[in-house]
Amino acid sequence: MTKIRAPLSFSLAITTAVGVIGWDQAAKITRRSKRAVRYWSESDQGGLPTLDQAMALDKAFMAAGGGFAPILESYARQLDISLLDTLACREALADDIAQATQESADAISSSIHVTLPGSTPTEIYHAIKETEEASGAMNRLLTRLKSFLPGNGAAQ
Repeated sequence: MTKIRAPLSFSLAITTAVGVIGWDQAAKITRRSKRAVRYWSESDQGGLPTLDQAMALDKAFMAAGGGFAPILESYARQLDISLLDTLACREALADDIAQATQESADAISSSIHVTLPGSTPTEIYHAIKETEEASGAMNRLLTRLKSFLPGNGAAQ
């Protein structure tokens, strides 16, 4: 029975490497038993090779004609995926900062007009509206900034 391995997983990467170099060679270069190497290739068994063992498997795979380092590629892809959320959060933070800056500038500008002689109720209402929008933008920015505190998602 063929085990299904998750895409990008270390177990799939190890299976790929061992598919070319063989179980005996994998055991020899990692100085582990064939059974230990098989456990590494089975995501439901837990356990992973050390960094030195992973490098040895990748090097052996490439020396045997493999065109890439499967374990390194797996790690790089998993890292990229895990960073997407952080990068998206930082991008959203930049957007929130820009929005808060713009709304604050509009609120200040319209409020200055209220200080001029002959300002109308319409100008006062406009300044209030702009200030309320700035307040909302600042609250969104504050919420986004709090999400960067350790344990709140973005900072992890």
